[in-house]
Amino acid sequence: MIDWMSYLSVVSTLAFVVFFAVGPGSIPWMITAELFSQGPRPSAMAIAVLVNWMANFVVGIGFPSLKTALENYTFLPFSVFLAIFWIFTYKKVPETKNKTFEEILALFRHGNGRHLRDSRLYG
Repeated sequence: MIDWMSYLSVVSTLAFVVFFAVGPGSIPWMITAELFSQGPRPSAMAIAVLVNWMANFVVGIGFPSLKTALENYTFLPFSVFLAIFWIFTYKKVPETKNKTFEEILALFRHGNGRHLRDSRLYG
């Protein structure tokens, strides 16, 4: 084994944790703060955090058996789920930048406004 590979492994793991924390790891906190007004926000935040921790628990419990079953391809199911969640987010979560809660609610009622943006672009 090459000596410097162990250091690279530790640095890569720490870099992954840092980039996850400043990227997709903060999504449950940001989305609930942007999508809900002050009244229902605590309940929505509690549900979002519960789902986040349950998903982390399922990954932690299932990873050893997944590693045993798939060996070098352990991260393929996670990649597939990531692609599915990315598509879902792109299709269903509206842009909330500089919008009020009422405007965001209207976007959800009218299919996220995607057809409105598309019609302005193409016709």
